[in-house]
Amino acid sequence: MKLRVSKQRIASTMLISMTDVIFLLLIFLLIASNFASQTGLPIKLPSSTTSVRQSHQTLLITYYDDEHLFFMEQPVSYSQLPELLKQQFKSNEQVVRIATENTVQVQKLITLMDIIRSCGYERIFVATTEVGKQQ
Repeated sequence: MKLRVSKQRIASTMLISMTDVIFLLLIFLLIASNFASQTGLPIKLPSSTTSVRQSHQTLLITYYDDEHLFFMEQPVSYSQLPELLKQQFKSNEQVVRIATENTVQVQKLITLMDIIRSCGYERIFVATTEVGKQQ
């Protein structure tokens, strides 16, 4: 009995092994990227008896549409605000957070930011909510 051996070429290319390789590379890159984001070296810092903990306090200013102004939950006027901000100033790294109603005019918000910036603060943020989580 003779077996016929055919020497015909396969018309379609088998890409199954190629997709396996790409899938494995993708998994490797995903795992490697998680390890690469963890930076820093474990070290023991020197100690000091006169060290001071550097904590930058966030100052909160709340401004309502009816022009009521609160500094750290205490009612203040526009004329009192610069003096209170200067008393609280410790460094340029301090953060001032402004919480306003969404109906406050932009010019009033800019004026408030100018007062804060004139007192030496550089990091000023306006508090917002996520689009789907409005009250």
